[in-house]
Amino acid sequence: MLNLLKVVVITNLLAAFIVFILSKYVAFFNSTSLMDFLFFIVIIIWGIARLTWDGNSQSRNWTQDPASNKTMKMVSNHDFESDFHEQKRLNYQFGLVMFISGIPAFLGSILLLVTS
Repeated sequence: MLNLLKVVVITNLLAAFIVFILSKYVAFFNSTSLMDFLFFIVIIIWGIARLTWDGNSQSRNWTQDPASNKTMKMVSNHDFESDFHEQKRLNYQFGLVMFISGIPAFLGSILLLVTS
């Protein structure tokens, strides 16, 4: 739990730094309020989460890829199925951690919206 809290804090600080740098060079990220700044942080963090989150989709079919078939035939003693499941598990875990990391900035943005 402490490791998750560390990741959440570091992720939010890095995302805030990225938004700050982007606000200097990209007009779209030039925020005028704290609510906008927090929302841009959420966009950055949840955008990264979406890039890694496979969710429950089975759109990738590695067995029909010719290059994968050739590789699997060349290395017959390797368990590709366990590697595939491990990769999916790690992507799912990282995506979930990034989603959780975006929640504090999202709640802060909503709180500022409601109170203003």
